[in-house]
Amino acid sequence: MFFYHQLTTAQNKINIELRYDQIFVSNINAQYSPYPSNNDSGNSLRVLAGYHINNYLNINAGLGLDNYNDDFYGTNTIPIVANIKYSIGGQLLGVFLMLEGGPQIKLSDSFDKGYMFLGAIGYKIKLSRLLRLNFMGGYNFQKSTEGLNI
Repeated sequence: MFFYHQLTTAQNKINIELRYDQIFVSNINAQYSPYPSNNDSGNSLRVLAGYHINNYLNINAGLGLDNYNDDFYGTNTIPIVANIKYSIGGQLLGVFLMLEGGPQIKLSDSFDKGYMFLGAIGYKIKLSRLLRLNFMGGYNFQKSTEGLNI
């Protein structure tokens, strides 16, 4: 489960999204850790660029940096993501559904490669003509080839 706060700016059909997620992790399974984890948390930062197809549908692609920690094990991931948002009612404010996924790349030994998937429901608030604030809750799944499941 995670919560996120986002500021979006939109000029006509193009949008840029900066997103911060606070992730409450239900389970981190590390292959090489002999201890169960019970105090798990994570932080995620995403930068996405997208296109409004119509009032209902928006597609985005971007890059992220995720950090996960528990009592005994921590890891970083760099997901390359694509997402699709569907605005219920096609309004600038209101409820939306979002799906996001993609691979995770490995830059060094402190990063794990693998893949991630996210499904969420959220609510968007219009702050000005070009700025919106979104709140969202959902499910985030990440699997690493290094033996880590989040």
